[in-house]
Amino acid sequence: MLKRLFFIFALIATTVSCENETQSTVENEVEVKAVDSIQNYKGNFISVGNSAVLKGDQFVFQVQLDSVTADLKKSFNEYTLENATIVPVEVKGKVIDSKKSTGYSQVIEITEVVKIFAEKKPANEELKK
Repeated sequence: MLKRLFFIFALIATTVSCENETQSTVENEVEVKAVDSIQNYKGNFISVGNSAVLKGDQFVFQVQLDSVTADLKKSFNEYTLENATIVPVEVKGKVIDSKKSTGYSQVIEITEVVKIFAEKKPANEELKK
């Protein structure tokens, strides 16, 4: 009899305590951050002939030769360089896997030149006649 009384009391206490509880559902919001495929890379732009490489501290990428790369090479004429084949730069670009089985495993497509870490040549002043 005492067991039945205890069981009924426990059942009533459980029911009463659950009635006062408000339902609150906590939804975990997962913030998905899209990885930007175009990132900044600092390194040495090494150009020899018709090929180029961007070598940083943690990476080495073959550079896709396009109009941006051609403009980058032309802009080196405006700078005083100790070595014309190795120039420290910061660029924005997209790294993709190389489709070729030979050479580097990843290729960078440069989209923007952020900075060239070299001194500009002094501007040529026109001579007054």
